[in-house]
Amino acid sequence: MVFDVSDNPGSSRALAGLGDRIRRLRAARGLDQGELAARAELDVSHLVNVEQGELTPALDVLARLATALEVGLSQLFTDGRPGPAAMVLRGNEVPTVDTDGMALQVLTPRAVIPGLYAARYRISPTSEGVRPVKHEGHDWLYVLSGQLHVDFDQGATTLRAGDSVSFSARVPHRLSALGGAPAEFLAVGATLLASR
Repeated sequence: MVFDVSDNPGSSRALAGLGDRIRRLRAARGLDQGELAARAELDVSHLVNVEQGELTPALDVLARLATALEVGLSQLFTDGRPGPAAMVLRGNEVPTVDTDGMALQVLTPRAVIPGLYAARYRISPTSEGVRPVKHEGHDWLYVLSGQLHVDFDQGATTLRAGDSVSFSARVPHRLSALGGAPAEFLAVGATLLASR
């Protein structure tokens, strides 16, 4: 699969309906905009603009919204419900969301395995990276190219192509690219969902 974030029409397709999905998820949890904004550490006007589709949020904002809504990041991009036992995503069909020097491709629709996500990220060396985030579950990162700097509360590490790291996602972590080239990596995360 070729990962190309330039002029990707899939980005607008992936963002279509994002504000409506966030609004529906918020309402389903009985939260008003002020409550969700506080949980996600956002200004209320920022959330209002996202819900109205007037603002494309950065990936760290999407991660904070997903955490505040207690859903996986992929759930913000699809209304798909758990369904088929197998789903094939062709490389040229996977939408790319590209904001603030970072790009994301959600590779596992939640329709297949609720609570599990896999994504491909690309962080530009000029980007400030992902602001420190934490969420439920466990994450595993595998670097495809470049140098990925992972900063934890209690230390940091730099990963190169072929390196990986696993950690509790409850530990605040910040991701950035080092060395003047983009860092491309796979991220796999799992959250155990409560039985309903």
